[in-house]
Parts: sequence; C-alpha cells; structure tokens
Amino acid sequence: MILSEEREIVLITAKKALAEGLVRLSFGNFSVYDPKTGYICITPSGIDYSELYPEDIAVIDIEGNEIAGKHKPSIEKAMHIEIYKSRQDSLAICHTHSTYATAWACTAEELPVLVAELASRTGKSIPKVPYFEPGSDLLAQAAAKALKKSDVALLSNHGIIAVGKTMKLAYANALITEEGAMVAYLASRIGRTIEIE
Repeated sequence: MILSEEREIVLITAKKALAEGLVRLSFGNFSVYDPKTGYICITPSGIDYSELYPEDIAVIDIEGNEIAGKHKPSIEKAMHIEIYKSRQDSLAICHTHSTYATAWACTAEELPVLVAELASRTGKSIPKVPYFEPGSDLLAQAAAKALKKSDVALLSNHGIIAVGKTMKLAYANALITEEGAMVAYLASRIGRTIEIE
C-alpha cells in the first residue's frame, strides 16, 4: 500500500480526535504531506472516522489529483493543498469542529489567549478567517493566508485549522486551542479575564 505509514498516522489521528471530542462522525479532516513524493494523505469524504481503515485514507497529489484510496478525498482538499503550498515548513494539518473553539468562531469576538500553553504556540492572538462555504476555493485561499504567520486559525462559523511540522504538533495545536477556548469561556463567566501581556 502506497504511503502506508503516513496513511496510518492520519487514521490514528482521526480516531484519536473522535475519541477526544474534537470531531464527530466524519466532520473535520486530517492530512500529512510527504515531501519525497509530493503526495498528501487525507481523510476521505463522508466516512465516519470510527469505521476507517488505512486503505480508506485518500492519497492525492499537490494539484488534487487522486492517486490512491477507496473513497473520494475530503471536500476540504483544496484548503489542505493551499496551506501546504504556502507553509512549506508544515507537513501536517488538523481541521476540527471542537465545541468551544467553534463556539468562539461563531462570535464576533476574538478568542482571548489566556493560558500560557496556548500563548506559547499562537502568541497574543489567533487569526479568524471570514466565513466561506466549506470546500470552496475562497475558504482555501483565506485559510492559507491566515496561517502564513500562525499555526492555528479560527474558521468563522465552521471550526479551526491547525498546522505543524509533524502530525503530533498539528494535533497538539488543535487540542490546546480547544482547551484555551474552553478556559476563556469559563473564565469569562467567572469574572473579568486577565490576558497575557
């Protein structure tokens, strides 16, 4: 099986995200880029992550042509491609629909960076991409632009996108953003929040 190790990494990450509540069913998407072949291993479209096997992970080239896999690649393949083209230091992407981060993405407010773990990864602010239809070229271009100077961005009314040099780092960025979003919400209910200087 072509790129079996990379496909296994994508599969394990998708199942982990499902177990940890960062995604549900087949929502969100995950990918790794292999610079040797120029291929991207990405979750398929519309298949529940609990039912995935390594051979279900789609393989596409950097132009979006299908190379391998039993199913169509994620409808967000254009977003992953654009990000890999603009962030050559990033070899993995996690797009999640985690509850608290998505809630902040559905507001006109910025997600305040209140916890040190998040600040060390994002700095004092997290960019927010305007709403564009999922799977559209407009969303792909806007997400890639937002991630030029950040490893995490909120997608308005949609979710978050996180990148990393490895899948482990990309996943940690997504998970810590969700944790930071939850803390920001809870802290705002308690009283006046203290932002990191």
